[in-house]
Amino acid sequence: MFEFITNILSGVGLTLIVTESFLFQPLRERISQVSEKLGYLFSCPMCMGVWVGACVSLYYGADVFKSAMLTSLFSLIIMSIINSLSYLSDFLFSKMQEEDLSDE
Repeated sequence: MFEFITNILSGVGLTLIVTESFLFQPLRERISQVSEKLGYLFSCPMCMGVWVGACVSLYYGADVFKSAMLTSLFSLIIMSIINSLSYLSDFLFSKMQEEDLSDE
């Protein structure tokens, strides 16, 4: 069970690195210039999560279907949490700036 969870978490990490990191941004841009559908695949954590999860599970010999689906699901959940926290921090920062301007 621990190995299965480790496989999923490593797949989620790889998915987020490929779809969101600065490191892979030039690759994502180049791929999206070649093909719109492939560009979408490389920028969508849920879409890429299926393929990364399948590759990781094949490498480690785990159940391909379960690993691919769970990697995709957890990638979506983690990106949703990260985006929500980012929007919340932006909102709070703008409110703090408004209060600072009104105090002056």
